[in-house]
Amino acid sequence: MTLDAMHWVWTQSQSKGNPRVALLAVADQVRTPACEVRLSYAEFMAAMNVARSVVVAAVRTAVKLGELEIVEEKKGTRATLYRLPKAVGYRRSDEARVPDSGTPSVPKSGTQAAPTVPDPGTRDPEQDHASGSESGTACTGIEPSSGPESGTHYPTQSPKQERASEKPAADSHIPAFARPLVDGCTLAGVSVRWPFKGDQWFPIDALIKKSGTPALVDYARRTYERQGGNVDSARFFINGWRELPPLPEAGTTRPPLRAVAGGSYQPYRNQDHSAYQNGF
Repeated sequence: MTLDAMHWVWTQSQSKGNPRVALLAVADQVRTPACEVRLSYAEFMAAMNVARSVVVAAVRTAVKLGELEIVEEKKGTRATLYRLPKAVGYRRSDEARVPDSGTPSVPKSGTQAAPTVPDPGTRDPEQDHASGSESGTACTGIEPSSGPESGTHYPTQSPKQERASEKPAADSHIPAFARPLVDGCTLAGVSVRWPFKGDQWFPIDALIKKSGTPALVDYARRTYERQGGNVDSARFFINGWRELPPLPEAGTTRPPLRAVAGGSYQPYRNQDHSAYQNGF
């Protein structure tokens, strides 16, 4: 679903510059056939590496183009829910892919046409940077927020190039030590985002070592069910995970039980009877 949504943005979207990068940021997070994603402005800013004002302008332009919809506004701690309406149901077609020879194949009726690779001599001059050379090389930079919306174009990738650039899985940022926790939550029906990056995973590693993966998965499952599935991010569980009891030290055994007549066992009791117990 992610690759289909990304392919639609690369080959079918009419957006340019920052609005296209905003659409790519949304498509990168698509996990459902409805092409719906919850994203905050902070996550947009991190993905696009731009200021908040640039994100606001890019999102507004994408919405005006009809290529991005706001399904649900931000409410409390829940981020805004976006949809790529024109990418819903879109599938990459084998007939529409560009062969290795570089000559576009003729798509069959009813399929999406693959993008044609323009000849450098007939390239649209609007796709070149204003200060670029006359060779027709496309500029891959991001336009500033004060510039015109049509100032910068992104070069169109062929499906073969797009597949090669997207070989890593969308969740490849998850470190190996966290994989059992993430997979365990998914198998338990806890469908949430894992937005941690870099050293943000260190506290998760510490919690896994402190309480163990099974305890963390069980807490996440019970909390997710109590919330009726209205949990968007794994960050929601962190405070509860911190309060879970620690694992026993290695080699710790259960305290022995005292044997009594009849072969049954009873917990140990103090045999030192004080004067208070005798009523004095």
